Amino acid sequence: MSINGVFRTSVSGMNAQANRLSVVSDNIANSGTTGYKRNSAEFSSLVIAQGGGEYNSGSVTTQVRQSVSQQGNIAASSSGSDLAIQGDGFFVVQDAAGREFYTRAGSFVQRTENNVTYLVNSAGYRLKDTTALDGSAGPITLPVGEIVAPQRTTQANFALQFPESAAVNDTKKSSMVIYDDVGREIVVDVNMTKTAANQWTITYDDSLGPQTSVIDFNAVTGLGTATPAAMAYTLPGGEAIPIGLGPLTEYATDFSARLVGNGNPAGTFSEFAFGEDGTLNGIMDSGAIIELYQLKFARFPSPDQLTAAAGNVYSASNASGVVEVGDPGMNGFGSLVPSGLEQSNVDLASELTSMIESQRSYSANSKVFQTGSEILDVLVNLKR
Repeated sequence: MSINGVFRTSVSGMNAQANRLSVVSDNIANSGTTGYKRNSAEFSSLVIAQGGGEYNSGSVTTQVRQSVSQQGNIAASSSGSDLAIQGDGFFVVQDAAGREFYTRAGSFVQRTENNVTYLVNSAGYRLKDTTALDGSAGPITLPVGEIVAPQRTTQANFALQFPESAAVNDTKKSSMVIYDDVGREIVVDVNMTKTAANQWTITYDDSLGPQTSVIDFNAVTGLGTATPAAMAYTLPGGEAIPIGLGPLTEYATDFSARLVGNGNPAGTFSEFAFGEDGTLNGIMDSGAIIELYQLKFARFPSPDQLTAAAGNVYSASNASGVVEVGDPGMNGFGSLVPSGLEQSNVDLASELTSMIESQRSYSANSKVFQTGSEILDVLVNLKR
């Protein structure tokens, strides 16, 4: 065995432990970073071919392994724009140049650049989405301070529960708000009268006069005996708004009504909020809610093989596989947790233990190097 082999092996050992300490240092430094995924250093040996009775020492190399697929704990947040993912998936983000990245760090805030308001994380990456209106993809832009154009009501629905114990000629009342083309609010009063046993009549007035629909119920099941005739509300200009009926029931419980229509008046948004299904809704000062975007998640067959980049983001690689995009909570994608943040998956106790082990191994390898140096001195001194 050449004495030089001792130096080579011990130096590779010290380098390997130094790499491990670097990984541990990075993990500890980012133990409080939202969505950070810990790394670990894996060792592998390099063996030199042996011959005769001599032993030729090899060396050791390190490879960094990511734990991107390991779930971190989710902590509650007071911000409605903070988001977390429970399960498989990544947020899709873009940098200012439009390059696409993926992250689990969901601490998004509003930032206005050149009069355009984006949702960006702490590293400045913009949250990307698919618009609910036209299906086009791009970074989310929030209409902060903009006048929202009115949308005429185009459809409505009556969901009604009638009390089975009501007497004939008993009347229940409710109302629905709809909007015309300029966003003018129209309140539609709806009367519901029990006209016979297990029969109710729905009545309201529109521009054509009184409109009625008779609903018959099965006395045993409390469900409708037939599909009720279609209803519509006709605006003064002649536009007809179709009204769906259902669910309709007659159970032995209290009366309840849910009469809703789409559309909105002109106004401005007072706030924005994400739903668990990934929709980003704008809440107007009038209380109307408008769906603006549908959040999409990305996932990979081998997420631990993604390429890490600055800002706690990742990019696709050949080893990670092809990206797949889908809705939160659907087809195996993780669920969205609004007002939550995924914490780092670093375990400080494990990292400190690894630090102690690396320190001892580094010291032991340095002793091997020192011993080899002393042996070499002995060889040199033989000539004296």
